Amino acid sequence: MPAPLRSLVSARKLTALATITLLGISTPFANAGKASSSHRHPRLHALAHAFANVALPGVGLLPDEEDDVPTDGQKYELKLAHPYTGEMINVVYRIGDTYIPEALDQLNHFLCDSHNQQVTPIDPRTFDVLHTMLAKLNKPDGVIDILSGYRSKETNDALRASGTTNAAEHSQHIEAKAIDLRVSGVSAKLLRDAALSLEAGGVGYYPRSQFVHVDVGPTRQWTYTASHARRRHSRRTKRS
Repeated sequence: MPAPLRSLVSARKLTALATITLLGISTPFANAGKASSSHRHPRLHALAHAFANVALPGVGLLPDEEDDVPTDGQKYELKLAHPYTGEMINVVYRIGDTYIPEALDQLNHFLCDSHNQQVTPIDPRTFDVLHTMLAKLNKPDGVIDILSGYRSKETNDALRASGTTNAAEHSQHIEAKAIDLRVSGVSAKLLRDAALSLEAGGVGYYPRSQFVHVDVGPTRQWTYTASHARRRHSRRTKRS
């Protein structure tokens, strides 16, 4: 068990720890972005100076009881939209180091599998990534257009079989740790660079469709180009 979680055991009741484990919080943000600049990729080091000087918040906690939600402290707000339906949500999901369970429930429902409406708890670190990206872009009140949130394995398999997307077999969307997004008035390239500057997980750049994938899985990056799409189409043709 990582040291940050061992400290949580002594500081919080076991019930809170069980809830945090269920949500998949295992990697603290307290260590994010602390790598020595001499070990960073030169491009990422340069990107760090291109945005507002905002860091990811430290590891968040879930309260033992609803009444334990603090009233004072920095408020973390998100405005999300489904661009194809017009549905929107605006919530404060965290105050200080404490996540707000009711707000997380609202976000989980908003980010459900759009094909079968299956709901699962989204890793709340994902929300910290979205919030910090907007802060780095000096758009704290920006609206994030959600193209894809949680995906059940059935939905992900169907998307892969259709050949219309770049859905990975072991997608972080299945793990409820990923979001595909756009932000009005911000290019996908700039969104990608803001996400890369966090060094907090996976970042996928889709220049043709102008959207970005972010997740809190292993740190990695990729760009999906027309040549990738052609190769996928060629493999599907050969299999058929």
